[in-house]
Amino acid sequence: MKTILVPTDFSAISQNALDYAIALAKKLNARITLLHSYYTFQHTTGLSEVRSIEEAGLFKEESEIKLRELCREVTDTFSCPCDFINREGLAKDVIADTANEVKPYLMVMGTESLSPLDRIVFGTTTGKVINKADCPVLVVPEDAPYQTPQKMAFAMDYHDSDIEEIRFMTKLAREFGSEMHIVHVATDEVDMKYEKSYFADFKEEIKSAMPGQKFIYQFIEGKKVAKELETYAREIPIDILAVAKVRKNMIERLFTGSVSQRLFHHTRIPLLVFQVEKLPNDLF
Repeated sequence: MKTILVPTDFSAISQNALDYAIALAKKLNARITLLHSYYTFQHTTGLSEVRSIEEAGLFKEESEIKLRELCREVTDTFSCPCDFINREGLAKDVIADTANEVKPYLMVMGTESLSPLDRIVFGTTTGKVINKADCPVLVVPEDAPYQTPQKMAFAMDYHDSDIEEIRFMTKLAREFGSEMHIVHVATDEVDMKYEKSYFADFKEEIKSAMPGQKFIYQFIEGKKVAKELETYAREIPIDILAVAKVRKNMIERLFTGSVSQRLFHHTRIPLLVFQVEKLPNDLF
């Protein structure tokens, strides 16, 4: 049975993400695994060390009670199999490490709304997890309450993994009866004639790999990829937008941005982020 991993801190934000996860689990015949992390400041001497151990035990007991209750609600109310994991540590580390250990079909996480400056200064747990976890991550903004997705879109960028990621999205779209869009944004930095020809060739490759599957293809010319994708998603409107995240080495990060990170920082719709293997270190 597939596993959908859902980190929770028992807040309204994580409950909203759980609503999405439950809907997906029912369609995909998957199990929900709730994940919670608790953290206590570690004292290393005398009575303080004893107090730390006692506090950790108390936090663990309290959170397990909440996890058990939430798991029971998921099972009883939605007839969805559910279990839970409760671990000590910083959330960003526990979530990423557990995801890489459990290897879920999908992880669903809520994220809070922060100002652009707050995101730069403080970051978010969800953003840090996206950078470390190897599984697909569905990021659900706190102001995006669950609704049955009518339209989904995949932002194609000619990665080797695009076909498999489109298959993944197609399965989700089929289960929900959603319309499936495949979008590519070409900036003015490229040869547009060549880019359109490549897009047409890739479209034929998709049709060959998935015969009979209906897609809406959209080639967009613009200056900034993330901005054009946001605009397209808002105007259609798209209910779930999927992008691939390329893991880049330090040199690449200095000269190029991350479309997935920019979208994550600004999107108001659920964003599904796929991981793509990083480019070879000797590329430069």
